[in-house]
Amino acid sequence: MNKPLLTLLAVSALGLGACETMLPPGHYEDKSVHTNAQGTKTTTKKETDVYYDQHGNKKATVQTETTKDPKGWFNKETTKSVKTYN
Repeated sequence: MNKPLLTLLAVSALGLGACETMLPPGHYEDKSVHTNAQGTKTTTKKETDVYYDQHGNKKATVQTETTKDPKGWFNKETTKSVKTYN
């Protein structure tokens, strides 16, 4: 690989975690629902809280809940995660 491409990839990877802290302070919610060809319904809920801590540093807390519901009964799976960005 050439050097400019590596630099671009490294900068892009660093920028992904910083996206949440670029928002103005407040509470944000996002929900998406997708169904694939096999009939599995995937619902993703994302809540983002952007705030300033006691030292004046901007922070973001992201709570994500993903539910996968394949065709059939009693086989729903839900995962939850919480991440804090500085």
